[in-house]
Amino acid sequence: MITRKNPDVGYLGEDVFAGYAFTQNIRTQSHLYLSGIAPVRGSNDNIELVGEGDIRAQVRFCLDVLQGCLAAESVSIENWVAHTVYGTDMSELHKTADIFVDVFGKHPPTSTWVEIKGLFVPGQMVEITGFAVLD
Repeated sequence: MITRKNPDVGYLGEDVFAGYAFTQNIRTQSHLYLSGIAPVRGSNDNIELVGEGDIRAQVRFCLDVLQGCLAAESVSIENWVAHTVYGTDMSELHKTADIFVDVFGKHPPTSTWVEIKGLFVPGQMVEITGFAVLD
């Protein structure tokens, strides 16, 4: 069985998910997949960039949303096994590695960091997507 959920974790309104035809969390019997998490919140009429000009604030916000999405599914951070981190400036993104260490501790996932030209909203510097394996 596949379930789809947009948990209320201080992130995006339902109109954003509907307007762009995506779901934040998709759960199967063995996996939980998360759509890309951006440092934004609000509705289609008022998308707010979190941490404008501050990649550390943007990464922290994304990882807080990620943890909230896992908690909404009663899934531990230890089950998070893979993520892709998209950044618009790799030299700046490297400066956030300690935040990932703080969050994932003794259970680091596989990870790919990719530099790209642009993201969802102007000023957005990072987006994180990935999945967890369910016990």
